[in-house]
Amino acid sequence: MAGGAVPEAGGGRGRKKKALDAVVNVVPAIDLLSCCIAFLLFTAVWTQISRLQAQQMGPSGAPPTAEQQKQLQVTVSLTEKGLFLSTSAGMALDIPSLGRSPEGGPVYDVKTLAQKLKQLKTEYPDQSAVTVASEDAVLYADLVKVIDTCVGAGLSAIAVTAAG
Repeated sequence: MAGGAVPEAGGGRGRKKKALDAVVNVVPAIDLLSCCIAFLLFTAVWTQISRLQAQQMGPSGAPPTAEQQKQLQVTVSLTEKGLFLSTSAGMALDIPSLGRSPEGGPVYDVKTLAQKLKQLKTEYPDQSAVTVASEDAVLYADLVKVIDTCVGAGLSAIAVTAAG
């Protein structure tokens, strides 16, 4: 590499061998590393912004604790027919789909879901947990829309499970 190393003094006319000692200029390498570190720091923020905060709930053998039983259990189920909102207080609301999308899946009425979740949040201001149950045939994009709707309504502690 041209200009990468500066030979040290000591190679005179009388000597046949050139000096093997060289000083390597590491400034370009440090510049490249500092640019890479800055780039990684900037992109790390974007990954935090775009991340979904959800917990996976599966079939576990542990029964719910007494504190969990006292809290209101809110469940949003995604099915081929539409959305189903239910609570442990006895509320059950069926929100039918608006039709079929070009991909063949249902078009969910997330505006009505958002209104009902906001109404639920005003009735229970301490409520922040919701369980989103999805069938296997539901598209991932639809699941993300429902999760975003729950977060927009103020229910930020989201657990995802399979409907069954």
